[in-house]
Amino acid sequence: MSIYFQNFKDVLKKEFMLVIMVSVLLVFTFFLWAGIPVFIIGSFVSELTSNIAIIHFCISLSVGFLFSLFFVPINLEVARNIAKIKNSSVWISFVRIEIIWIIVCSVIFAVIFNIVIQL
Repeated sequence: MSIYFQNFKDVLKKEFMLVIMVSVLLVFTFFLWAGIPVFIIGSFVSELTSNIAIIHFCISLSVGFLFSLFFVPINLEVARNIAKIKNSSVWISFVRIEIIWIIVCSVIFAVIFNIVIQL
């Protein structure tokens, strides 16, 4: 894992403008990557099933997917670096990194969502 953290750190230092662009886009598009899953996907899944766990899982997964799309340029740079180091495919490295981002973002959103709901 330290190879990934080191490469992320190097890419974020080198491509600082990407970090600024992502930060601004995340703020301005908050209701797209957070609102669409909660209101549209949540209501669609609730029509299919009444299980709260499945609805919450689908909402969290879709938020994680939409949130991770903003980091695709950064993840692609890291995947290129990792592919050079490991002599593997850029595509495989990118998919692994993107899946990890989706899962981590989904878990973070699920925790925050549970805290907000309980307040």
